[in-house]
Amino acid sequence: MKRKAIRFAALVAAGGMLLAGCTDQGAEQPEASPSEEAATSASPSAPEVDLEQYAAALVSDVELMGVAGDPPVEGFVDDPVSMYLTLSDFSPSGTCEELLDELNSYTAPAVAGVSAHFVKEVPSDAATDGAATDGQSPEASEANTQTMIFETRTSEEPMSIYREIPNACETLSSDEVEGAEAEFTKVPGLDAIHLEISDGDGSESMAVGGSSVNGRYHMYMTAEQVSIEEAEEMFGAQAEKLQETFEDEASAEPSETTSESPTEATSAAEPSGS
Repeated sequence: MKRKAIRFAALVAAGGMLLAGCTDQGAEQPEASPSEEAATSASPSAPEVDLEQYAAALVSDVELMGVAGDPPVEGFVDDPVSMYLTLSDFSPSGTCEELLDELNSYTAPAVAGVSAHFVKEVPSDAATDGAATDGQSPEASEANTQTMIFETRTSEEPMSIYREIPNACETLSSDEVEGAEAEFTKVPGLDAIHLEISDGDGSESMAVGGSSVNGRYHMYMTAEQVSIEEAEEMFGAQAEKLQETFEDEASAEPSETTSESPTEATSAAEPSGS
């Protein structure tokens, strides 16, 4: 099976901040704190914003999400947000192709936001199979979860497209890899999809989607190597946290307040429970 068949990312173009479902393990990670990242990416005339309010909306429970990256959270200000989902070696058609094209062309101006990266160890398929025959504990591989919390300047419902993709795409067969299939399943009760690619010998899975609060505040997440049940728990917890954090702010004007210190903004996303 060809690895890295799935590539999903949300790109904050002006800030150069990448949120990817499948990335190369050797990829260089940004090192700036939320306030430092925001200061370098924002234009000179961009208003100061309270980055801590976005970091406070992150679920960072270690058992659920994994161990937080270093730094635990990164911020951006006044950058457009876009999304894309591409499937190498697959050729969607009809409504499925139209929806993926719509997703890939989405972009919206954002007031500000933060992203966080978590890593969890999971048994690999090969290690699990080997453990069944030799009685040894399976080796673990790393699975990445990445979350973005952001505020748009206009009312948007970007995550609603994930309700439609599973029914439109269902199961795709690869044109290039014999026996390979991509199966799309809706995560119950959420605007998220569970995507599994298999070829009969092995499989890769990921979940992607998000939620919005009154069209202004959004969470967007990708999680590698998770079951649909795990995805339902993770995405459900993050959607609930977003709602709790911003339900009283949704009708207000876009946030333009004094930014918090780097320490305050960073500590809000350190693993301390949801």
